[in-house]
Amino acid sequence: MLHFLMTVYDDGMKKHLILAFSLLVSQRAFPDAVLANSFWGEAAKYAGINVATLYGIAVHESGMHWSDGSFRPWPWTLNVNKGNEGVQAGPRRYASRQAAEAALVDLIKKGIRNVDVGIMQVNLHWHADKVEKETDLLDPRTNIRVAADYLKDLKTNRNITKTVSDYHSPSNPVKGIDYVGKIKRYEKIINEKIK
Repeated sequence: MLHFLMTVYDDGMKKHLILAFSLLVSQRAFPDAVLANSFWGEAAKYAGINVATLYGIAVHESGMHWSDGSFRPWPWTLNVNKGNEGVQAGPRRYASRQAAEAALVDLIKKGIRNVDVGIMQVNLHWHADKVEKETDLLDPRTNIRVAADYLKDLKTNRNITKTVSDYHSPSNPVKGIDYVGKIKRYEKIINEKIK
């Protein structure tokens, strides 16, 4: 079902992943039900949130500008958070899963675990116990599943604002509310494009 949103093609020796989120580019990108009937929809339903919210989080967390002018999530993204001596903080995007895995393994060997991993930027320090191997977080489905589990755990009293805020900044409500505003903007764009 995720195949509606994800296509891999081989260009010589390089494999490229196209996350077909041209929803931000073209109003005719998908029929209304495609996003909801994909793996994104399944994960959102499990988490008890709107699929546009879940996908909006992915766009915000790992989104990048593509050569076609769109802004879409990239699953092989790592973000080293502040407080890791000897390694510059910030996002890193890799051309392949293998390259991202090698970089993640290198960070782990250096003792750096405060790293956000993959399409939903799942934090390695807090969520590595949810997978068999840390590098499994670079699998898009696994990453989305772990994020959906976390969102489901956070969802209390049906308060989606607090849930989304806590996904990003559970100990900093001011940062969390700013984050919610960003996700709501993506959610609005997504909802407008799929109608």
